Amino acid sequence: MMKSCILRPGSLAVLILLCCLGYFLLIACAPALLVGSVAGWPRSILLALLLFALFLAITVWQVGASDRKQSE
Repeated sequence: MMKSCILRPGSLAVLILLCCLGYFLLIACAPALLVGSVAGWPRSILLALLLFALFLAITVWQVGASDRKQSE
């Protein structure tokens, strides 16, 4: 079975770090992009919720991969 390099914990940590840095750089450098709302929700809150969902998906994916690895 071929393993994906994204499943390595170091790669996931770098991905999460880059997402956080990008989020804060967007807030610091281009706050005008976050002004306004989408379907009644502020864009800044939606972006934060999307990042939270991404982090949750990465965690669930990593836990699932770990469980599969232990069951082999």
